Amino acid sequence: MNRIEQVKQLIPHGSDNPMTAKEIKHITGIPLREIYGIVRYLLIHENIPIGAYRTGKQAGYFLITNEEERIATLTPLVNHAKEIEKRINVIKHINLNSEVI
Repeated sequence: MNRIEQVKQLIPHGSDNPMTAKEIKHITGIPLREIYGIVRYLLIHENIPIGAYRTGKQAGYFLITNEEERIATLTPLVNHAKEIEKRINVIKHINLNSEVI
């Protein structure tokens, strides 16, 4: 079984018992950076509905099975994207001719 399939099979259905990248690494021996890449690949290229909780006891990956889990996954991503957009706009409009500290 290849590494993509290993990761894919370990991600649980639903958000009740999400699995962290560290847990996947412990089971498979796949480096964390590669696990993140595989999760991204599965989501973007194979349209696998992988959700994630980033904080708290429920942190980890899971397969989205309902709208509540979709919203719970999207909310922090959208908020993070808004913050990045703010930073981009500030950098675009900073006067580079002014004196910097």
